[in-house]
Amino acid sequence: MCRRAHRHVQLVLDRAADLLLQRRGTHQGKQPLHDARAWSVAAAERDDHVITRHRGARGASRAPWTMTAGALRVAFVHPDLGIGGAERLVVDAALSLQERGHDVCVITSHYDPSHAFEPTRNGALRVVHAQTRIPRSVLHKFHLPMAILQQLSLVMQVVVATRGAGLARTYPALYRALTHIDPQACPDVFVLDQLPVAIPLLKMLCGRRVVYYCHFPDKEISAALARQRGDHGLRAMVRRLYRLPLDVLEEATTKAADRILVNSHFTAAHFRRVFPHIVCRPRVVYPAVDELEYTPQQVQQALVEYERSCHDADALRRCSLVQQLVQVGDRPILLSINRFEAKKNIVLALHTVAHLRHTRRDRVRLVCAGGYDARVQDNIATLAALQAQATSLGLSHTTLWGRRPPCASPLSGPITPEQVLCADVVLLPSLPGALLHALLHAPALRALLYTPTDEHFGIVPLEAMVCGVPVLATDTGGPLETVVDAELDARGQPQARDATGFLCAPNAEQWADVCHRVLDWDDDTRARIASAAKQRVQTHFSVRTMGAALDEHVRAVGAQAVPWSERAQIFGVVLALLLMHAVVVYVALGWL
Repeated sequence: MCRRAHRHVQLVLDRAADLLLQRRGTHQGKQPLHDARAWSVAAAERDDHVITRHRGARGASRAPWTMTAGALRVAFVHPDLGIGGAERLVVDAALSLQERGHDVCVITSHYDPSHAFEPTRNGALRVVHAQTRIPRSVLHKFHLPMAILQQLSLVMQVVVATRGAGLARTYPALYRALTHIDPQACPDVFVLDQLPVAIPLLKMLCGRRVVYYCHFPDKEISAALARQRGDHGLRAMVRRLYRLPLDVLEEATTKAADRILVNSHFTAAHFRRVFPHIVCRPRVVYPAVDELEYTPQQVQQALVEYERSCHDADALRRCSLVQQLVQVGDRPILLSINRFEAKKNIVLALHTVAHLRHTRRDRVRLVCAGGYDARVQDNIATLAALQAQATSLGLSHTTLWGRRPPCASPLSGPITPEQVLCADVVLLPSLPGALLHALLHAPALRALLYTPTDEHFGIVPLEAMVCGVPVLATDTGGPLETVVDAELDARGQPQARDATGFLCAPNAEQWADVCHRVLDWDDDTRARIASAAKQRVQTHFSVRTMGAALDEHVRAVGAQAVPWSERAQIFGVVLALLLMHAVVVYVALGWL
């Protein structure tokens, strides 16, 4: 009788799960597994693949790795694994820990293989894609609350996957309705970045330690943007009321981390000022670049592989146009690599080139490459603003897309080679990594212009330095810790023996004067700067250095699980936060 009742309950739950799946629209191409043995076989195959596989692309030439004694299972939880500085850091950090024998995976709520770094696409790094139905924004507003909800949705899927092995065997349909992640053993330690809201939940529900990598406090970013917009009066008051519960949530959840890492001493100073009540002091772990990825041989191999992966003539044509731009040395090139965002201040590079036109006979070409997402309104507006600004400055420009352009993108029509080679400004949104690295090796490239102000760290200067390219950056933020100022003498020659570039105030006239001197350097000066830049990256910002630091921190916190007494304290904090936000919402609704 009990067996019959149990079977009846199981059938009811399976039917309910199927109906739920139909409502979510996940039946397409993802049929639930109703055989418990299939789960165990899939898990065994996955584990065998994890323990004994090659690094792949970024490290295809490197030796295979195995999970060594004392190694840990490490799970990186990242909201959007696209192309950007934060994503580059996550990929490099995961690969560096993987090289040291740890079993590593990256769990993300959004992943597009056509818009992602190569190690995530070729099997070098295991990526777990947990889809979420929560939108990025509401009417192009409330981006942060929506990002928090997406993170919570992702975390709950992680909890079900790490704690729901029995549920997957008994009620597989219900399991697939709750999460898109295959059942797996709970990691020994989680590594989070960008959004700390998931920290107490992972510790409380999974019982594992959490390392939080803070790129920059979101509270400080919001305040800086408000100052940039010039908010005052009623607008400033509404913003403070809107940010109050979010800022409290950020500090309370960040405080729950077992170890806090930051990307620079600049970020550490801001962290201590913004969160004075957090006792756990942040430790600096610099992001890194893999110098092996930027060798001419590796760049050429990546180009060949990228051309093989292009399945349509349009993609091959765009690739050919970029390579022509790289190979033609008729005009010196100044390069800017940034996301197409307003805060990156790419317009400073445009004004610098406009000033150079009045001081030099040879015309300089500015190439602006970077990440672009058609879902992000800031990207769309910034690209259109750069096009309009170039026209107003009298600079001819063209936009060449690295990928197939979105339908609604401005100036996304067919581009001829003549348009690219004759333009003063070439805009390259969504440029693949292989072509981006090829740009850094262009014979006509003279300097990298890194325009953001108060950048938290900035990985792009390191990418240029590892290729021997001098960097001109603003004298604020992270570049103060990466770029060694040349300190030019009266003749325009660098005085510092270990100089790697220049640090200047964000003034177009000063930048144009520095660029003018750099363009006149002889081959010996360029070689000396290139050698110093490469040596600095190898010494302070190599993958090996970052991997050693991360390995130390991960092992320090991942040795023991979270005791129940600490989980109870975390539960109290979470409950208090929920009550506080409920009160805030109630008051806001009553006021409205």
